[in-house]
Amino acid sequence: MKIAFSARGLSIPSGGVHQLIKSLVPALAQLRGDDELFVIHNQEKFRGLAPDCSEIVIKGNNRIWWDFVRLPKILHKLKIDAAIFPKNIIPFFINCPSYAIIHDLAYFDRKLNSYPILDTIYIRTMIPNSVRKAAGVFAVSENTKKDIVRLTNCDPKKITVTYEAADKIYRPIKDTSCLQAVRQKYKLPDNFILYVGSLSPRKNIAGLLNAFSQICQKIPHNLVLTGSKSWKDSPVYQAMHRLNLGDRINQLGYVESEDMPVLYNLAGAYIYPSLYEGFGLPVLEAMQCGCPVVASNATSIPEVAGDAAILVNPLDTTDIAQAIYRVLSDSKLQKELVYAGFQQTKKFSWERCANTMLKTIRQSIGEA
Repeated sequence: MKIAFSARGLSIPSGGVHQLIKSLVPALAQLRGDDELFVIHNQEKFRGLAPDCSEIVIKGNNRIWWDFVRLPKILHKLKIDAAIFPKNIIPFFINCPSYAIIHDLAYFDRKLNSYPILDTIYIRTMIPNSVRKAAGVFAVSENTKKDIVRLTNCDPKKITVTYEAADKIYRPIKDTSCLQAVRQKYKLPDNFILYVGSLSPRKNIAGLLNAFSQICQKIPHNLVLTGSKSWKDSPVYQAMHRLNLGDRINQLGYVESEDMPVLYNLAGAYIYPSLYEGFGLPVLEAMQCGCPVVASNATSIPEVAGDAAILVNPLDTTDIAQAIYRVLSDSKLQKELVYAGFQQTKKFSWERCANTMLKTIRQSIGEA
């Protein structure tokens, strides 16, 4: 069987889709057995992701033209038997059984105001269409599966949950020279708590800042934020100014992927106060690095965190503040969370994810 994987999402420099493609494709290549895997890129620099597989580059930066015109032509030419689309959408004009990986349905929640209006209209239109067209749908969590059923009326039997996992680069780091080099590179303070992700409204960073303001005089830690400019991020900067937190906040902007494990290793705790997540990959990244986690109790995050994090109400800034202070001031609790985190991450692997996808595709193609 010929299986194609649309890898255009690698051109997004960071985020969940980029990480999924980067980690999932090598696992699919390793486990494909007698099947042929064709990985379709839009930039030459991404070639080499799938050793011993066919990697094809169709150059182009216009996503609509690439997805809806150029990609269908090459899949037809190659006589592909099944195609995997990792960015929620199955384009029109695909003439083989197709499988959509759906990450979240935040676009459908108007209160979150997560994305620009044109992107929102596009996704709200295309996801229901893609679900109807799909031979199968892969949801990254049970919560996402429930949202797909609730918002698109999809038959639950059509949806397979395929959990993500943290990349193997996320691990405890004992090399003091490496740790010190990254500390100096980003001018990090001796003590800090960390947030990794975008500054968009659904990430609840304004809420985190309010919580931090309640305890910042009791702790020596600064709050370190990664993430470059985001949609509707002005409330974050307004909160910083209103709360007079300027000298206690370190904004790093975009952080190179190889430096991310070091940040988690240096942090006293990782804080994830999001209002809505399809999965919540940074929770596992932090745990795999031995960093204690305080996380939201909303949507998919409890699935990912299990009993290995302190879960809080993301709408209650006092709850967030008390949890952060508790973790930072209790060394016994820190050790318990670190140990539990290592155990929790063992439940997730890209190999298991890839194996489930391949098994599902083979069964549905065989039944067709």
